[in-house]
Amino acid sequence: DTESDGATDDLDTINGGADGVIVIFTAASDARDVVFKHGTGNILLAGGASFTLDTNKDLIGLMYINALS
Repeated sequence: DTESDGATDDLDTINGGADGVIVIFTAASDARDVVFKHGTGNILLAGGASFTLDTNKDLIGLMYINALS
C-alpha cells in the first residue's frame, strides 16, 4: 500500500532478503498506485522501466540477487 494512503507512492528500496528468494507484490487498493522505481535504490527491473501497480489485480514478482557476491 502507499504511505499514509496517498494516491501514489514510489518504492525504490526493499530491505531484507536472501539470494534466490522470490517475493510477489500486489496492490492493496484500486484507488492507490505503487510505483516500483527502476534504477533507484536497490530495484532493477527487466526492460529498464519502472512498473506501476494500479489495480488490485496487478502483481509483480521480484527475485533477490546479491550483486556483491
